Amino acid sequence: MIFRKKIKLSDLSFSCDIHSHILPGVDDGFLNMKESIEMLQLYQKNGMKQLVLTPHIDPGTYPRNNEDFLNDRFKSFVEEIPANINMDLYLGAEYMCDEKLKADKPFLFIGKTGVLIEMSYFYQYPYLKETIFALVSAGFQPILAHPERYTYLARKLGAFEKFIDTGCLFQLNLLSLSGIYGKRSKIILHYLLDHDMYRYAGSDVHSLRQYKRISDIKVSHKLAGKIEELMENCLLYTSPSPRDRTRSRMPSSA
Repeated sequence: MIFRKKIKLSDLSFSCDIHSHILPGVDDGFLNMKESIEMLQLYQKNGMKQLVLTPHIDPGTYPRNNEDFLNDRFKSFVEEIPANINMDLYLGAEYMCDEKLKADKPFLFIGKTGVLIEMSYFYQYPYLKETIFALVSAGFQPILAHPERYTYLARKLGAFEKFIDTGCLFQLNLLSLSGIYGKRSKIILHYLLDHDMYRYAGSDVHSLRQYKRISDIKVSHKLAGKIEELMENCLLYTSPSPRDRTRSRMPSSA
């Protein structure tokens, strides 16, 4: 019998990350510009082409984080990025799905219409299906972040099909492949993978240490192809990034 070595995630192609917390000092992600720049350098070294910054929008936890505030912080951030970092950067957000989330708000989108949403890790928001339906009816594409982390659904796996039938897409957190979130998370993870219910994979990276841990995760050859497909299923942007537009307005140094 031939035993094939497992494959590290860092050896797979990953050119667009739709979920990250690299915008410094706005949530529980990166704390300062120095670490954020180091993270961007690591991304570029590993072949990243397009990166979406998705800070939390959750009024109960981060009251100052609204679309205007985050847009201002994003503009300041991209102006300080060294010129030798060439990837395209975009601003999205990760919205807490609760009674405050309404379909008529001015969203920070993933791509053209994607709205990245999350739930509490402790209990299911009872009106999730209604919120998904409202977003879809308004012409938006809801994307549920890390469904495998809602471990209270491990005994209600049929709920995930209902979310998809309502119009929601799922995004896998790469760190979940390490098994760090426990047995029930693994049950959900493998159920969603086995039934091809994920559409995207993202890092949800909050720190340099976490990114390095993600890079070192090993998966089987059988699983690697499926994971890489999810990691590469995120090339959503064809227009210039906001950073490119900022550069085009800057005076030439010549």
